[in-house]
Amino acid sequence: MLALPILSLGLAPMDAILTCCIVAGPCSTQLGWLYRRFVHWDDMKWLWISCIPGCIFGTLMLKIVPASWLQIGIGLLIAIFIFMQVACAKATWHLPDSRASLVVTGMTSGFAGSSVSIPGVPIGIFVLLKHWDKDRARGTLGMFFLLCTWITVISQCAAGLYNTYLLKISAVGIAGCLLGQELGYKVGRHIDQSMFVKFAFCFLTCSAVMLFYKGVQAM
Repeated sequence: MLALPILSLGLAPMDAILTCCIVAGPCSTQLGWLYRRFVHWDDMKWLWISCIPGCIFGTLMLKIVPASWLQIGIGLLIAIFIFMQVACAKATWHLPDSRASLVVTGMTSGFAGSSVSIPGVPIGIFVLLKHWDKDRARGTLGMFFLLCTWITVISQCAAGLYNTYLLKISAVGIAGCLLGQELGYKVGRHIDQSMFVKFAFCFLTCSAVMLFYKGVQAM
C-alpha cells in the first residue's frame, strides 16, 4: 500500500501505477506461498471469482480516466473510512459474514489493483471490519493478491500499457520486494494482534495522504 505513494514521488502517476503492478506479480506469488497454510478457502473462492471482473474494469478505466483522478478518488475513500473509525472509537462494528461482502470486496480490490495498484486497501478495510486474527488476515491477503495481481498484469499487458522502460525499473523493484517480504515474514511472526491493527491503520493513512497529494499535484 505504500509502494505506489513512494514511487509517485519520482514517476508520473501512470508509470508508478504500472510499475507497482508489474512488481506485484512475482511478489504476490511469494506472499501467497508464505502464508498458504492460513488461508480459509471458502472465503477465498468468492474473493477470487469476484476480483476478475474488477481487474478488467479497472484496466479499462485506467485507459479512459486520468490516473490522477483515480488516485484522488480512492485516497478520499480511504480518508473517509479512517475518519469514521476514529470518530467511532476504532472498529467497534463487526462486518457480518456473507457472500455479498466477499463479492463486493473482491470486485473493489480488483478494480483498485488494476486502476491505481493498491488492491490491499479495499480488502485491508474488509479484514479490519471482520476483526480477523493476524494470521487469517495475512493468509487471505496473500492468496488474494496472487490471483488479483496476475490478472491485472495480464489485462494491462493485453491492453498495451507496458514498455521496455517499465520492465527494466520493475526488475529492480521485484528483487527488493522479494527480499523485503522474506524478512517481513520472519519479523511478522513476533507481532501481536494489537500491533498488527495499528500497522494496518498506519499504512492506510499514509496511502490516503500520498495518493491525494500526488493526484492533486498531477492535475
